[in-house]
Amino acid sequence: MSEGKVPSPTRILTEDVLTLQDARKELAEITGRRPDKTTLYRWCLRGVGGVKLEHIRLGNRILVSRQSLTRFIEARSAQRQGAAS
Repeated sequence: MSEGKVPSPTRILTEDVLTLQDARKELAEITGRRPDKTTLYRWCLRGVGGVKLEHIRLGNRILVSRQSLTRFIEARSAQRQGAAS
């Protein structure tokens, strides 16, 4: 995602959609640790270091996608690598 470009929330609906519960399970498979549901909620609403997890609210559910998780992780990793240089 380029800087200054705000992604369309509906983009998530064209990707592999996950509930926050499903996203926790996906992350547990990758990292061996399952983040708390409030952690994912915070990533969506407040973000970390200026990076937010792309999401869409549908009714009372928050939906993310596998691809948005990947973009979030890549953005955070790039920030950390840039800070370490």
